[in-house]
Amino acid sequence: MTLIQSKLSGHSDSIIYVDAHKTKELLASSSDDGTVRLWDLKTNRTIKSIVGVFSTDIPATSLCFDNDYLLYCSHSTDIYSFDMRNESVIIKESTKQYKYNSEGINQLAFDSKYQQLGACDDSGQIKIIDIAKNKLTETLNKKHTNICSTIAFRPNSKNELISGSMDYSILHWDFLKNRVFHKESYQTIVNKKQQQEEEQGLQQNQILNPPFVNSVDVSTNGKYVAVGVGDGSLLINEISSFKQYVKISGAHRSSISQVHYPRYNSSTENYKQLISIGNVDKRIIMWDVSEEKNKQVEEMASKSTATEQENLLSTPEFITDRILINTLHYTRINYMTTSPLIPNTLYIGDLSNDLVMLKIVD
Repeated sequence: MTLIQSKLSGHSDSIIYVDAHKTKELLASSSDDGTVRLWDLKTNRTIKSIVGVFSTDIPATSLCFDNDYLLYCSHSTDIYSFDMRNESVIIKESTKQYKYNSEGINQLAFDSKYQQLGACDDSGQIKIIDIAKNKLTETLNKKHTNICSTIAFRPNSKNELISGSMDYSILHWDFLKNRVFHKESYQTIVNKKQQQEEEQGLQQNQILNPPFVNSVDVSTNGKYVAVGVGDGSLLINEISSFKQYVKISGAHRSSISQVHYPRYNSSTENYKQLISIGNVDKRIIMWDVSEEKNKQVEEMASKSTATEQENLLSTPEFITDRILINTLHYTRINYMTTSPLIPNTLYIGDLSNDLVMLKIVD
């Protein structure tokens, strides 16, 4: 596969976050320049700007479209909504504000019916907001013991959400009942590293890249959740059972900042490919995580013992066998997204002030 890069200019500082509309050829980007821009993906031009609401000191940190013309932006502890049908090219006022979170919001996400908006924050809490009724549905708390960094609703489910935290865990919630179905902790990874480094005579404070959960994403069919971990591991769980479906230790040489199922793939094919973004290594990797590939990998490792299999599956040979694309970006990536309407294209916000498009060509 070949990657063709192009850049869209408009921002005057690094781009923090990008989100593509699910049913319209629109994309929003937020920047350290204090603005949010709306892009027409048919013409690849900016068509509106939100100015004067956010600042260079506290820009919009997360963006989320509904299924119509509203764009939701998080700003510190608050959420602002903007109507993109506003006739003005420069938008200076929000349509509505939501003040439910007590600490800085890290990510916004909608459920598949666009009725409930989730907002996770530095306190470890997740606020679930009923947009139509303009009220708080639920506060998910007392389960994460550190920053809640990422959330994703399970598609085609009325009550399920996945969250990831810097307490090294992911939780599978019934958000309507404030109940946890499943929990998986990666604390054992820390313990193993400590033991290995103590055996080598190293100090514990030298441990690098603890397994913070930086990103989760759910496949369009609602069957799988992908997890990007701070130690460079990539994991996928089957949601209903929460059993591990894929584990790629050492997928990146440093922290994985984001995992993403490409939205341009159909719902029946979406789960077969997964994109991971390396924070420090600046790598964009597309993985084959299909059932067919998993069977091949399992057959290759089946003749080994359980311990040998774990080590074997982390070898370059097994890791490389899954890789469809592996490219080095020119600077650190802040966030990446894809559009269901624009095939084989990645939209990247990075430390530059350009919105980067990567077109995948067979």
